[in-house]
Amino acid sequence: MASVGNAWAAGFVLATACLPAGSQAADPPPALVIDIVNMGGNDCPPCVTWRQTELPKLQAAPEFKSIRYTHVTKSITSAVPPGFFFPSGSQHLQPALKEASNGLSGSPQQAILVNGRLVDYWFGTGKGEAGKLVEMVRAIQEGKGLPRPTCLKLKTHGTCQTPGPDKVS
Repeated sequence: MASVGNAWAAGFVLATACLPAGSQAADPPPALVIDIVNMGGNDCPPCVTWRQTELPKLQAAPEFKSIRYTHVTKSITSAVPPGFFFPSGSQHLQPALKEASNGLSGSPQQAILVNGRLVDYWFGTGKGEAGKLVEMVRAIQEGKGLPRPTCLKLKTHGTCQTPGPDKVS
């Protein structure tokens, strides 16, 4: 009986190996890991307000279930903190965030990363409104153009030195 099963399996492998490449089942594309990182502390009134008003709206959105949200506590006068201040499982994001911030201090600092690669980095809460973040997440998931300009590295708190992508693929 084992030889019949082995013969069948060998025939199946041979038959599928002979199919044109387009006929074989393709591997599914890798899942996108979307991280939204929020850095700020209780000494920063806009940070506290964002966590009290926008974060609950973001958490209520269906898209929130498909992202990883990370809050990093930092003082308003500090730059991106060292990795050991990041929650477990997100320390690997710190170098990209530190680079993107260009060493600038202040809070809040927020970012979107996809598969560990920076997509957008900004200071303040305006770009971090829940509706705007949901639009960004949806565009990334659907492979569409991003709804706003992005930044990979800041020059000043409000000026981008290195523009980011228009689309994430």
